[in-house]
Amino acid sequence: MRLRLMDINTDFDALANYGLAGLRRHRIERLTRQTYDQGALLTYEDLALLLTTSPATVKRDIFFLRKEGKFIMTRGTKLDMGPGLSHKSIILDLYFKGYSFTDIELKTNHSKEAVDRYIKDYHRVEILWNHDIKDPDKISHLSRLSKRIVQQYIDLLPAKFKNSFSKNMDA
Repeated sequence: MRLRLMDINTDFDALANYGLAGLRRHRIERLTRQTYDQGALLTYEDLALLLTTSPATVKRDIFFLRKEGKFIMTRGTKLDMGPGLSHKSIILDLYFKGYSFTDIELKTNHSKEAVDRYIKDYHRVEILWNHDIKDPDKISHLSRLSKRIVQQYIDLLPAKFKNSFSKNMDA
């Protein structure tokens, strides 16, 4: 795993504009996004070690960032979310509300590539669903997405699609 602990281009701006706490929060955003984009998640303790601070300070900073509407993904967040609310659903909700890709990236602390991937994958599942392919195994095979991911996207389909499917099943 490769992490950029310091980014001269943005770190000095964060320090100049928001002080040490702002710099630390800026780095928390960057580090959590980088690890997530590489398929991993950091704990508060990991972040504290990387930033030479305490887990309590990291917890307070993440609370502050979330209060500002930032989506910071940590190992604890992922475990707390369970099967319900996910970063995919948050990204898609913002997309359907008409937010720009840049705004979605900023609000969710996800890379452009991740946002693009979630939206494209969702649309692949949606298109298959709208073409009367309702079996998650078939959708998984055709979309080349795991069955678990397919089911997450099916769960996010608007109720109008799922209701028309259940009415057809009752007939």
